[in-house]
Amino acid sequence: MAFTNRFGWSVSRERLFDECPRKYYFHYYLSWGGWERKAPLISREAFKLKRLISLSLWRGQLVHYVVSKILQSMKAKGRVPDKNDVLGYMSKRFDAQLEFSRNRRYLSEPKKRGNRINIDWTALVEHEYERPIDETRLGRARDECMAGIEGFYASPLLPRIERSDPARWTVEDLDHAEFSRDFEIGGVTLYAKTDFMFEENDSSFNVVDWKTNRPVSDEDGANENNRIQLGVYGLYATTVLSKPLDRLRLLEVNLLDRGVVKEHPIDEKSLRLSRAAVEAGIRKLSELLVDADVERNEPLGPASFPRIENGRCAFCNFFRICKDESGPLKFED
Repeated sequence: MAFTNRFGWSVSRERLFDECPRKYYFHYYLSWGGWERKAPLISREAFKLKRLISLSLWRGQLVHYVVSKILQSMKAKGRVPDKNDVLGYMSKRFDAQLEFSRNRRYLSEPKKRGNRINIDWTALVEHEYERPIDETRLGRARDECMAGIEGFYASPLLPRIERSDPARWTVEDLDHAEFSRDFEIGGVTLYAKTDFMFEENDSSFNVVDWKTNRPVSDEDGANENNRIQLGVYGLYATTVLSKPLDRLRLLEVNLLDRGVVKEHPIDEKSLRLSRAAVEAGIRKLSELLVDADVERNEPLGPASFPRIENGRCAFCNFFRICKDESGPLKFED
């Protein structure tokens, strides 16, 4: 059965478009089918490059994975695993994933076998482009991975989780890529990556979003993205799970800031604003399709996805096909 490139919306998808429409085009359209040996060489290259990640994104993903393993262990055994054991496990995963990428094993080993992902499969931008990683940056990434686990154990949310019924938990399963919840608005699929959901004994239903960004001010643009993201979780919880608003809690937990919990308000007005933001995003992205047809999902020509020149271009995973004039695979409009 052939895969279909379905149109969809998510906070990260729109964020990528806003960062650079050309990068969005490479990621969602040029790379499509690039896993096939008979695909055009440029598509195969784009597919490889789309899977590269930055050092900061990698350490965030690793913290999310280990926290999900902690919660799975708690659910199965009824107790919190020893923190030192978890820190040791984190260190092993950090080293194994770094070595996997450093040896560029991502070029020869599949990311998934059957229905299970190789969790150590990692492809860092620096290794693909043969750029040395400064030891200071690497050490900071390791320290922040450890700090993320320390933040989980220090978070005031942990005692609340412990007091709740594990049967009413929903833990993302990253080993099997079971983490994204999808639902529809106006015939368009929305993707909501819920990190953790649990119901407390007072029947309040909590949707938890683990964050691994360094503490930022409330005026920072990242916080607006966080509010929209949590709002999408609110739409999912109310429309799909039928959770009443008065029992719904949207919690942002920054693991690099001692697990501080920030609750986002949720009411009818905020739901309307979230839905409006989603619908505006869908319109923005669908306007770049032929006849704005989301079912067909055929993009307009590459010229409709202009490249945004900024200081981050040199660090973009698509640099080779977008800006490297000396490379044999440079993309031509």
